[in-house]
Amino acid sequence: MVQKPSRFSADTRPAYETRLQGYARDALSLLEANLRLYRHGQHACYRVAALELRLLLCDTTRLHSRVVEVSLAARLWPDLRLHPLRPVSEGFVFEPGRPTLDRQTWLAQPLPVPQDGPLTLRGPLTLRGLIRLVCDRDGGAHVDPRDGSPIPEQAAGWIVDTGDYVLEQLTPLVSG
Repeated sequence: MVQKPSRFSADTRPAYETRLQGYARDALSLLEANLRLYRHGQHACYRVAALELRLLLCDTTRLHSRVVEVSLAARLWPDLRLHPLRPVSEGFVFEPGRPTLDRQTWLAQPLPVPQDGPLTLRGPLTLRGLIRLVCDRDGGAHVDPRDGSPIPEQAAGWIVDTGDYVLEQLTPLVSG
């Protein structure tokens, strides 16, 4: 099988990675600023936080009818591992004492959405689903008025908690 040459030569790859590191630093800075604004009463800022989480962890695009992963984490830290979540009465917590999960498995963890709630999904709501739901339907990136099912009332708090954890985990990776 003949491999196509990379569009990045050995000379341009470091510049590309440096540029991606800059985007990651900016995304983390924007995430931190919007979490702070949320805590100071600017409730809508959780939506911007969700958008930064999407850029960092689970952004995709379509290329020739297939979904392609384009998140910064996938490109910069393909071996990134994160701590699992554990449901608690008020939502969930991340558990640093447990073995870590690869990013895709971490994003696929189901959230503790009440079974009798008004949310209609095609399966359990996951971390990835929450981030995408807020970005795609709740004003993080755009608003989708076609679907009338509500966003879980816990969404803002869950995004903030996830943002805090991601900041803690990823900031050391771009501080070097």
